[in-house]
Amino acid sequence: MRKVVAVFLVISSIAFSAFSQQATVSAELEQAYRASYQSVMDAYKQKDYVAAETELIKFRNKFIGMPASIKRNYPDVMANQYYSLSCVNALNGNKNKAMLYLDSAFRNGYSNYKNMLTDTDLNLLRKEKRFKIVLQQIREKGDYGYILQKSGAYNLKDKRVVVKFTYQDPNAPELVKFRKQYKLDSVSGNGDEISRFKNLLFWVHNVIRHDGNSSNPIHKNAIDLIDICKKEDRGVNCRMMATVLRDTYQAMGFKSRTVTCMPKDTADLDCHVITVVWSETKNKWLWMDPTFNAYVSDDKGTLLNVEEVRAKLIKGEPLVLNEDANWNNKTKKTKEDYLDYYMSKNLYWINCDVKNEWDVETRGIGKPLLEIVHLYPGGFSRIKGDKVINKSDITYATNNAVDFWAKPGN
Repeated sequence: MRKVVAVFLVISSIAFSAFSQQATVSAELEQAYRASYQSVMDAYKQKDYVAAETELIKFRNKFIGMPASIKRNYPDVMANQYYSLSCVNALNGNKNKAMLYLDSAFRNGYSNYKNMLTDTDLNLLRKEKRFKIVLQQIREKGDYGYILQKSGAYNLKDKRVVVKFTYQDPNAPELVKFRKQYKLDSVSGNGDEISRFKNLLFWVHNVIRHDGNSSNPIHKNAIDLIDICKKEDRGVNCRMMATVLRDTYQAMGFKSRTVTCMPKDTADLDCHVITVVWSETKNKWLWMDPTFNAYVSDDKGTLLNVEEVRAKLIKGEPLVLNEDANWNNKTKKTKEDYLDYYMSKNLYWINCDVKNEWDVETRGIGKPLLEIVHLYPGGFSRIKGDKVINKSDITYATNNAVDFWAKPGN
């Protein structure tokens, strides 16, 4: 319960604070939440579980009465309310009510399998068949390592996709302008290939900041993205940061792609976008994440690519995150948080643009359809058939990881 109430506080207070800034949630509502939270905590500490339940129900009902436009921005609030209600009822010996609330928590999106596995507040329920069923259901949603392990193998004989990935020549006028304007030769340095990759990664991580809630600018290229961040004192999301790093690498003559890393859960709108760069010395793609200033190695210090990281997560083999991985130079990233949790969730399937060039994702009159290849594991797919064409893009499906990660030019 203590952990869940803390999670409830973080989720709700951050959410309400954000809405207050947008003038869409009243001060009265935020005050009501804080008062409710304090009442629940006081009752919990005094082991007055009836009072805690009453207060949790009161705020749940208040939240249910909010406009749909507000509620949909806080998908975790109801799940955590129901989980907390399950905890206080289990502590009070109300097994049946506790199970009903736990089932409601799951049905409202609760997925913190790790917390549920160790939460002593639920000990009364652990031998119950119903509990084991709900626990397994939550595992299927929230144990990301387990989900990844069950994803299924790639089919290296799959030859459905005939398109070839392309990369921009460093002599393209926009890349030359970018290289000169930001003195990328000096940023890159005169060291070996890997040191240059890292120097350019560090530069992008520091020249713009990450803001996952920001809207995408109209022009999606390195110069315009850096300019708008400076002019408006703003950040950009992970896709835009990966775009800047891709343009940076290609301006310096290194072939590069942005890689969209996706979860299995279709209701999960969170994904992550990183950059990969082709290493001639290692003869493979390398993982570079400008959002978190991150790259990944094995336990011998060998830099890894996306498929190597994914395979090691599935097998439970050692992975090492660089010590200076961080978010906006404020929060240190750990291997457990970044790889075992976040990227395990977001490496179920992936996709890349076919054309890797300046402004490829900038839309406008006369622009060709964006071509994207989806790499799916096992029998999973998010599209019907092998190819889908709509107004803005053409999507191809493949199970062939070897073709997907082919050496540039092959």
